[in-house]
Amino acid sequence: MKFLGITLLLAACSPGEPSSRLTVAAFNVESGSADPQVIAEKHIAPHRNQVDIWGFSEVESNDWMEKFRQAMRSGWGSDYRWLLGRSGGKDRLGIVYNARRLTYLRHEELEQINPKGSLRSPLVAEFRFRLTGQRFLFVVNHFYRGDEKNAGRRHQQAQLFNEWAQSQNLPIIAVGDYNFDWDIGSQGQKRDLGFDLLTQNEVFRWVQPQQLVSTQCNPEFNSVLDFIFVGGEAKNWPAASDILQPEPEYCSPANRKTHSDHRPIRAVFELVVGQP
Repeated sequence: MKFLGITLLLAACSPGEPSSRLTVAAFNVESGSADPQVIAEKHIAPHRNQVDIWGFSEVESNDWMEKFRQAMRSGWGSDYRWLLGRSGGKDRLGIVYNARRLTYLRHEELEQINPKGSLRSPLVAEFRFRLTGQRFLFVVNHFYRGDEKNAGRRHQQAQLFNEWAQSQNLPIIAVGDYNFDWDIGSQGQKRDLGFDLLTQNEVFRWVQPQQLVSTQCNPEFNSVLDFIFVGGEAKNWPAASDILQPEPEYCSPANRKTHSDHRPIRAVFELVVGQP
């Protein structure tokens, strides 16, 4: 994979050139304590018409998804639609996509990667990028968090997802809250085993942001929990990533009353016209 600076990649193409950018984002919106209207207005609306696909975790209801969709609209020329997984209770997985840029083909939930069936199954959607014709799979994940028992289940999820990806023929973009605790201070020397199980045999690669900040607001940890991984041919796409809302104020006690305790993340891919 060719990694580029996010600013460079955003400026790399101009209208009329035979290439285009696909922009994706992921956000754990923290059902229960966060206010979906605040999240929609302050953290989604500023990126309207800039992100082609959002992958959300901890979505409480259809109403939340509709608020997020409305925040992405900007009048004429926008047509955002959403998908919401069935598993997970009030901590479900969702996708909002720009139907003017992407053709939706199908979606499914990977129930086999939901040990005991007690959490949310990975949500997979197949799209075609209209400009280039490129088909790809977009996956939203939210793996187990917590103690030794849940760590074992998280590792099982990572292993199963790696095995599933090996059987796919399309490029894969897999986003979400993986709870891999990639420690920033040690440059990843300290990290959860799940990261290695997911990426083993180079099945997946992390589109690593150039500037790292903790993607969650717990002051006891300085780590990355939220990732954008790529598999298959997507590993060869020029890409760049960044963590949105990096300022310390994002995690202030005042914000914690209505905001998510996770930062959104974004990646930009360059796809060339004529790709299969």
